[in-house]
Amino acid sequence: MRGLTALLLTAVVCVGCANGSPPQASPTTGKAAISLESLGVDWPAAGDEVDPPKLPAVPGGISEELIGRMAGILTTWATAAALDDGVWHGADPLATVSAALPKTASAMLRKQVKGEVSPHLAVANVFASDVTIVGVPRITSAWKLSKAKDDSGRPYARLELQTRTAYEVRLGSEPSRVIGLLRVHGLTAYPDTTDDFGVAGGWQEFGAGDCSLALDDALRPDSDLDQAAEDLATFVKVGDSAKLRMPPLGVQEQVDAEYLKRCREGQV
Repeated sequence: MRGLTALLLTAVVCVGCANGSPPQASPTTGKAAISLESLGVDWPAAGDEVDPPKLPAVPGGISEELIGRMAGILTTWATAAALDDGVWHGADPLATVSAALPKTASAMLRKQVKGEVSPHLAVANVFASDVTIVGVPRITSAWKLSKAKDDSGRPYARLELQTRTAYEVRLGSEPSRVIGLLRVHGLTAYPDTTDDFGVAGGWQEFGAGDCSLALDDALRPDSDLDQAAEDLATFVKVGDSAKLRMPPLGVQEQVDAEYLKRCREGQV
């Protein structure tokens, strides 16, 4: 964390990885397909907004009213990023997502996104124009609440909301595929904070074509079905868990300028 009054936290932007189940043949085309059913995803169907679980116990020195306000903002933010169908294929997801935040936090998010290799995916689950979302996404979520001290010893709270959203999709007329997104939204606040919250976030995809993230700034199903199935098995394990966690990633798997260079050179 940087030593700023606004408690600016660095956003972690990354792609998915690791361990799973084989694709199944589509009965209509004979080609391999991956569906929510074949993955065993029986999570709740997404509604109009994210419906998170009960908040953790509030630590001493932090008011329940403050945490409640933070939770409301995070829920609205997470809904815009994962469930707003206008964002899925929208030209300006940052405008929609930043509108869900208080003014100071919105400005901080916009500042963080500048210079990102994938600025759209840094803030929302955005799909390529030729990708159709089939049916209703499935979603689970988890909270993490912690208390820490800044460099001067002043206490602050950090509340994070993770969404785990599974989308069954089709690329053109191809058989169904699944793309999974883990997305963490975080706010930090001192006990006397009103609306000048610090902002943090991170995302991780599973089952998407890696270079489309960097080259197109959008999600498209991975053409490597075996790898996609392995990745999605890891995603489902996280989504089934009550705890917020992000699977570890190697340096080679992070979407940055070097990753973009390797995609352009055909080395991914």
